[in-house]
Amino acid sequence: MLRAIYAGTKLLTSTAAALPKLTVNNTPLVFKAFERHFGWLPQRQNLLSNPAAQYLQNVDSRTVTKYSMRDGTRKSVKAVLRRFYRLNWGAWIRTKAGRHKKLWKKSPPRRRRLRQHVFCNATQSRLLDKMVTSYWKRPKYYVDDIYEPYHTREEFLFTSKKPRPYIPPEQ
Repeated sequence: MLRAIYAGTKLLTSTAAALPKLTVNNTPLVFKAFERHFGWLPQRQNLLSNPAAQYLQNVDSRTVTKYSMRDGTRKSVKAVLRRFYRLNWGAWIRTKAGRHKKLWKKSPPRRRRLRQHVFCNATQSRLLDKMVTSYWKRPKYYVDDIYEPYHTREEFLFTSKKPRPYIPPEQ
């Protein structure tokens, strides 16, 4: 029955497009005939009046804005800035998930591990770099920065800043 009604509405709307605009009280005659035949008229409703559609409009989006509406510039993703921290040598760090939840049931070693920060891997770091502007990639200098010892990486050849000490070859 519902399939026949749907087919009828499809047929009527397609024939309404083909027929000239014959209307009675701003309602096409085709819909009047449909109402006479079935006893009801399909409701046309605005998608935005649907509560589910309004919910979908308000969902956070974590995609990067390449061109803003106001001044046409690239925008940083605020979720990245809230959840991650970029070290001066290019690595991103984050806290562990669930570090404040149900601590009463977690063992002390696990609670200690949850308090620690972890590094993002190279693929994640590249993605996070794409999601922020160049301002957040520049080194930042804060008073009493707790991350100060981690901003340099001297043991790695490409990120070391200080010259390596010369060690003469053994003879």
